[in-house]
Amino acid sequence: MSARITAPRRRNNAISISPDGDHASQFHHVYHSSTPGRVTPPSAPATPRSTLGSPLSTHATVRRSGTGDLAAGPRRRVSLSDVEVLPWFCCMTPALSLFGLYTTILVSALFCTWMFDLVTAVLTFIVMLWISNLAIASMVGAYNLRQGSMVDWQDLLEQLQNEDPTANDVLHIVLLPNYKENEKMLKETLENLGRSPMARSRTRIILAMEAREGPAGREKAERLIAATQHLFADIFATYHPENLPGEVVGKSSNTQWAYREALRQYGPILLGCDLSRVFVTVGDADTLWHPQYLSALTYLALTMPPEDRAWTIWQPPILLMRNLFTVPAMTRASSHATLIFELAGLANQYFFPAFAYSAYSMTLALASHPEVDGWDVDVIAEDHHMFCKCYFAALWELAHAAITPAKPPSDKDPGIKVEMDRVLPQLEVQPIYLPAVSYLVESSDGYWSSCYARFQQARRHSQGIVELGYVLLQYARLTRFTGFFKLPSRTHIGILTIAVKMHTLHIITTSQVVALITSAIFRIAPQVIRWLFAGGLGLLLSQASVSGVPLLTFLQSQLSDGWSHLSVVQQALTAAVSNISFVVLLYSISAWFVVSDLVEGRYYKHLGIFLPRTEMTPVAEGDESSGGGACNEDEGGSADSAGGTGSPLDDGTPSFVVGTQTVWQRIVLFLHIFSDTSMIGYPSLVTFAVIPTALAGWSLLRRGTQFDYIVAVKPE
Repeated sequence: MSARITAPRRRNNAISISPDGDHASQFHHVYHSSTPGRVTPPSAPATPRSTLGSPLSTHATVRRSGTGDLAAGPRRRVSLSDVEVLPWFCCMTPALSLFGLYTTILVSALFCTWMFDLVTAVLTFIVMLWISNLAIASMVGAYNLRQGSMVDWQDLLEQLQNEDPTANDVLHIVLLPNYKENEKMLKETLENLGRSPMARSRTRIILAMEAREGPAGREKAERLIAATQHLFADIFATYHPENLPGEVVGKSSNTQWAYREALRQYGPILLGCDLSRVFVTVGDADTLWHPQYLSALTYLALTMPPEDRAWTIWQPPILLMRNLFTVPAMTRASSHATLIFELAGLANQYFFPAFAYSAYSMTLALASHPEVDGWDVDVIAEDHHMFCKCYFAALWELAHAAITPAKPPSDKDPGIKVEMDRVLPQLEVQPIYLPAVSYLVESSDGYWSSCYARFQQARRHSQGIVELGYVLLQYARLTRFTGFFKLPSRTHIGILTIAVKMHTLHIITTSQVVALITSAIFRIAPQVIRWLFAGGLGLLLSQASVSGVPLLTFLQSQLSDGWSHLSVVQQALTAAVSNISFVVLLYSISAWFVVSDLVEGRYYKHLGIFLPRTEMTPVAEGDESSGGGACNEDEGGSADSAGGTGSPLDDGTPSFVVGTQTVWQRIVLFLHIFSDTSMIGYPSLVTFAVIPTALAGWSLLRRGTQFDYIVAVKPE
């Protein structure tokens, strides 16, 4: 049996657009039919917006797009907001696990020291394995990023188009959800997208605005469109209404609104398209994709089988470095940690899968799959959630396909044949090793305001802890449908690795930090205080004086003797607390490798636009040719008829590129990064991970999935 199973349910290339009440037009798939049809979607059930005290509390009507497979009835909707006991329990599980571990640590520290030592040692062992894997894999990812940036993807795509004219038949739709973003920053993002060789012929941009910005937002969108419309095949703005029932304010609901509006706008173009050749890319308002990202995406997608292409998410490494050297050290340290996590996740998917993050792409075949149906409107962490949703969509499709009539049914013999061994994971996250560079949050009001802004952003990111509950809910419902023991072990392992990765990221790592802090408070600090009051410091100084050796040399010998008398467990704990393990060095090397390549322009050299530049000035945020027919938009020219340069804007480098550094500058840069990682790592982890995660867990217990969307300021 091949690794990838193709389910018998197949999309027809035909699509149709139909009205959806007071919402925008709706996109529907037509199965087993050669004629598009119009369907009115059924009304969706009411769902809760709070789970305080009971799984059956307050309600709100949720409106969803799409009706799914018309032959099988309305599409499945799996949400933690459902008014049932199982979703409520799964929603509470991450918070219960988090505070259960916290309670175990605190109680054992007070009343059972051996248990506290055991729990701390186990947590530290798991975390050391986790971060060691990240450190090693991130070095591979940094190398892959440099190698990927040396490839001329546009040249490869043009060669493919010359060999196969149907490779011209592609379409890119880019969704840019934003709210009160600085106009200059948005213009830079659009102009950067305009540098793509595919921009003017194959790329359509949707500025996903929020209606609650008011007239100022509409005027801003109109100015941006007027200034950049010559760069793209098309660009228009959508305005997501506020206070829609059942929606959570944020990127996901805005993205879904823009996605649906795009389907309505481009319905005539999409009719008859091969949806696996239509690519939907989602990004943030400040994302600067590499100029050849869309070319690389197109080439990589068209060189894989359509079945694989339809179950793939493409992910570039996200580099939060546009203002790396102007933010506080704690914010900078968190940027290094994010870089390590993302690079390692993309480079090593043997143990854990990579997740979609911030800016990513997929085919319209996947986004519009009846088990996916776009982005959910009642979640905060849209990227991780979309990955999980697509992952389970493939399993649900195969699970239904595995139950097939073996012969005409009768009363005595229903004739149902079950082949659950075919229900295997299909979704893959494929790296595109070209950098996508974004801002770190930064306030114009000074150091502490910038730290607070980063803390606010961390609070929003930590709300992704609820995605662990979503994975558990999907898993529970899938196994209830298929039978737990009928699912292949590979499928169980695949789902559990997602859950384990989320649990480790949000719960294990923060619990280990809590354990180390607790150890410092209840074990180390009292001993140090007693030693000081007993005259230990004076005795140490007198011994150094009697020894006749320099004080620093004497202290080093004492520390060495003390270290040799520690057990292996104690040495591991001490290394973790003091951040002196080899992992910190590997972290620093990986981060230095990437930062150095970025500022020196190595990722952009082959574009022929490498010139030294001064440091960027931060900005502010306010409160298709003949070849087969499918998606063929232009006449008499390839998708890249503009040639290898293909853009009127390719005469300059990104503003964060400063040119080749001297050896001394590279050494200083490495020491700078090593200092951030080794000295600021734990304060940053406590401030931007432990505390926000605890707040997110507490919010889960109190309010369920009713999170507040927090907008963090950008640099000014």
